[in-house]
Amino acid sequence: GDSVLAQEKGKEMATGLNARAATPLQEYFDQLACHWDREVSLAGLECLNDIVRELDIGPGSRVLDIGCGTGVLLPFLVEAVGARGRIVALDFSRNMLLEARAKAFQHIVNLAQADVTDIPLVHGFAHMVICNSAFPHFGDKAEALKEMARVLRDDGRLVICHTASRDRINQFHQSIGGAVGADLLPDEAQLVDLTERTGLRIVYLEDSPTRYLAIAKKAIQVPD
Repeated sequence: GDSVLAQEKGKEMATGLNARAATPLQEYFDQLACHWDREVSLAGLECLNDIVRELDIGPGSRVLDIGCGTGVLLPFLVEAVGARGRIVALDFSRNMLLEARAKAFQHIVNLAQADVTDIPLVHGFAHMVICNSAFPHFGDKAEALKEMARVLRDDGRLVICHTASRDRINQFHQSIGGAVGADLLPDEAQLVDLTERTGLRIVYLEDSPTRYLAIAKKAIQVPD
């Protein structure tokens, strides 16, 4: 069939999961995986459903879900892209992916373990890259944005979303401390600067008590 994951080797290609030594952040999320879904509220799911609907993702689209966790966003994305679409869902936590895999999503969903700074996809693969509750955890946000921009098609969209405000998210991570204590959402000026350096442009930014939504578009490359 149509292989969307870039060249991988042996067992990693077969399973989508690798056995490399986990970082402290990976270990943190591995430990949370088994009860992650119990922490997702009905209001949170409704919020995510609304966000996906508002994004107006076209049927047949190719979507990359970065930091997919247990697959909370996947049912909404599957509905949006339809049977002709393709979704690649990546996470760096092996246990999160095992929880997602147990849900047996449709064949249009490919799950794999990968880091956002080394996405196993070809240039220009995705119409949309979406980071739900993930962006603060990217240690090198500039490199992450560069890599996400690489796999976006010209005029493709990067979406960063949360079911709470920026301040609430940052305060929550700081209150937990440890592996996630310094994992913060940048302010608007920082985000604009970071995205513009990678050929992305913020076209929408909403920061309300109930949700955070930033949308950036990749510039159309004009041949020399």
